[in-house]
Amino acid sequence: MDVDNTESSTSAYHTSERKKSNLAFAFFCMDKERARDMEIFYAFCRLMDDIADEENNPKQARRDSLTRWKDDISSIYAGKTGLSALAEEMRGVINRRKVPQEYVQAIIDGVMRDTFEEPFETFEDIRKYCYGVASAVGLVSIHIFGCKNPRTIQFAESLGYALQFTNILRDVVDDYRNHKRVYIPREELDAFGVSEEDLADPSKNPNCKELFRFMHFRAKHFFNKSRRLIANEDKRALAPALIMWAIYEKILDNIAESDFSINEIPVKISKAKKIALALGAIRESKKPERQDKMSGKAAVLGGGVAGCAMALRLAYEGFDVSLFEARPQLGGRASQITWEAAALDNGTHALMGCYDNFFAVLKTLGTAGREYFKPVEGMDFIFPAGKKYSVKYPSEDSGILKKLFSFLSYTKVKGFASLDNIRLLTELKFGLVFPRPKESALDFLKSMKVPHGAIKAFWEPFCVSALNTPLKDADAQLMANTIKKCILKGDDAAILYLPQRPILSALSPRTEIYIKGCGANVYLSESVNSLKFRDGRIIAVSTSKCDACGCDHVFSALPVHALKSILHPYSKLRARLEKIKFTDILNIYFTSSEKILDSEYACIIDSPIHWIFDHSEKLPDKETGKAFLYGATVSASTLKASNAQIETMLKEEIKKFFGKNSVLKVLPLRFAAATISADADTEQARPKDEDIRSEFENLHICGDWVQTDLPCTIESAAKSANDVNL
Repeated sequence: MDVDNTESSTSAYHTSERKKSNLAFAFFCMDKERARDMEIFYAFCRLMDDIADEENNPKQARRDSLTRWKDDISSIYAGKTGLSALAEEMRGVINRRKVPQEYVQAIIDGVMRDTFEEPFETFEDIRKYCYGVASAVGLVSIHIFGCKNPRTIQFAESLGYALQFTNILRDVVDDYRNHKRVYIPREELDAFGVSEEDLADPSKNPNCKELFRFMHFRAKHFFNKSRRLIANEDKRALAPALIMWAIYEKILDNIAESDFSINEIPVKISKAKKIALALGAIRESKKPERQDKMSGKAAVLGGGVAGCAMALRLAYEGFDVSLFEARPQLGGRASQITWEAAALDNGTHALMGCYDNFFAVLKTLGTAGREYFKPVEGMDFIFPAGKKYSVKYPSEDSGILKKLFSFLSYTKVKGFASLDNIRLLTELKFGLVFPRPKESALDFLKSMKVPHGAIKAFWEPFCVSALNTPLKDADAQLMANTIKKCILKGDDAAILYLPQRPILSALSPRTEIYIKGCGANVYLSESVNSLKFRDGRIIAVSTSKCDACGCDHVFSALPVHALKSILHPYSKLRARLEKIKFTDILNIYFTSSEKILDSEYACIIDSPIHWIFDHSEKLPDKETGKAFLYGATVSASTLKASNAQIETMLKEEIKKFFGKNSVLKVLPLRFAAATISADADTEQARPKDEDIRSEFENLHICGDWVQTDLPCTIESAAKSANDVNL
């Protein structure tokens, strides 16, 4: 054993003086004996890191030095003597604090990885590295701190990942420019369209920001996971770890606040700010932690909009997620087709500015930009014989009053501008009128003396499109809530956003990348068959490929019929779901030899067709002007006609409203039971997540059919995931 080697004979004092870090900064709150042991351990970690990083020393020589240290650690546990000064000091720490050998050896194995040039290929590769250089350090530290609760082991491992993934993000440019090191798996670089060379100057490739956003999400996952694992028994002893936590999470937040503009100079925290954060962390260590926080393995059933939103939220909040989807891709009913060489949604989707929850999901994924969704300036109302009324939305620089009363823009529409109609909207906006329970939307409008012309020209198409239910059947309270959240909210809440590409592309594969990037699992083409119970709790999920996938919590984002199929026949939830009614939707894509619309979309009044959307921009040969592509939507469809009859009907309506005989090809797409009805009985049957707690202790529900005070839409699906109390 080479005890004369320089790095072997270095004492803890000299090593700790050579470099200071956030770890050393956290020692001041410990008692002297434990602080001294942490200084020795820190000196050991610092030396291992320095050996691995000594770029003037050949890699094999560095590996040899680290291997000698592995032998020294083995000798300590074997009781052998005659080791270096630092090794003997480490012996005292190991013996006093009963530190398991596997953790100390893992630290050396972790830094050893830096002496090899092989890139990290997968998340598991980088996770294993982070375990050695960070989590194992935390696992040794909690023995020195004197922690006793078994859950603190999981806490230390998780916090180690959080700190190291923050380090990787902070130093990503410096690591590549100055050391030619990349601590990002190649599968993730490829997924975001980033090369290693791009990391030298991320400003040249906008995809780098999206990659960094994802890396920020991953670090937050581990911070939040740690937050759910703190045991009150050990919280005071963990004060040094909480100081580290506060400093590094502040660094992470600063990176996000800079819009991920990372350069060669890593983000740093001033000494004064560190002191303030440290004092705050010490105060926090004295406060008891809520011990009823959910944590652990979360099974998400269904990968539609609600399932993706739920899985992303759970991953961010620190759960270990497993997402099961019966289809071969995420997105659920929002799937993609190719027709006339154009990539299209299976049905025309349109978002409103008030879809705050869904846009929040897209913002998390970095897919909320205009390359995915385009706000339109206004819409046309088309009456028979081509009579058209155009409505323009207030611009961004419009005054506050114009935005607040933007609903007055609709007064241009024939029949809308009656005093009773304006009075209805004004009283709804300021909470001066309320529909009666179980009152139909049509009866409510009549009771408010809204003229027939306004009902026919505006409220019927609004109700059918927003609630997928005719006015005579729709619940008046739900329609009133919907009006308040879009038309009456003001600003851009009522503006329509049209997908520039299939909406599925905004969710997939990004959702899968984000979830897997936190070490979670996504199981595609795997349907859920049943739930396994023990003592009133779900302990496992049975799927088409796994008999018993263990879990601590289950979050069902399944459609109504799929959830009913796995519930007990006598379940109270199942009985409630039986009362929910459904409506159909018909989407018709068609090409035309002539341009039909002057705007991006139009509402068709007094027609079996409710909306027409211009998709011509999606045609690959759009510049030639040889054909135009449109989508027609029939909400709450009761049409049972054949494809040939649908084509005939479409041509007749285009002729009637636009005076054109230009329809070329037609593709009808029928969606039976596409959405739930908005009638009063169905609205009353829609459950909230908390409604099922008396029957299922650890089952949660989300989906567009769950009660959210919104109609069944993409927004209600996303909101239902946010409404679950974690």
